Amino acid sequence: MEPVTTTIIAAIVAGATAAAKDVATSAIKDAYAGLKRLIKDRYEKVAPFVEAVESDPASEPEQQVLAKKLDQTKAAADDDIKDYAQRLLKAVEGLREDPKATALFDFEVLRAAGNFELEDVDSVGTVLRAKQATFEKDFKAKGIHQKN
Repeated sequence: MEPVTTTIIAAIVAGATAAAKDVATSAIKDAYAGLKRLIKDRYEKVAPFVEAVESDPASEPEQQVLAKKLDQTKAAADDDIKDYAQRLLKAVEGLREDPKATALFDFEVLRAAGNFELEDVDSVGTVLRAKQATFEKDFKAKGIHQKN
């Protein structure tokens, strides 16, 4: 997957997740609606795949299919779509301090010199967030369950 495609997918997932958790600000709602509208208007065949990711943002298979469609239609090369995706991600970053969007483990900088494992975690929101993370050995996450 191309880096630009990854950014667009991340923006759609972030926008859909914020909307589902009812923490989306007007800036997030506007950028997310604009991104979806732009994709629908310019790349109509991609719109159903955006809706599939929107209905299940955590689904990697849905994200992979959307990424493939974005690449096939050259939507990922569309500067306006890239701009909306970046705007949306910037707006979502503003949720960092919102109590509803707070992560279970929230680090400004995370450095694990040994193995880092998360196992059997049930969370209502984000499980782990770090602006900068370095793992010198294995990072393992197993049995993570996120509830809406």
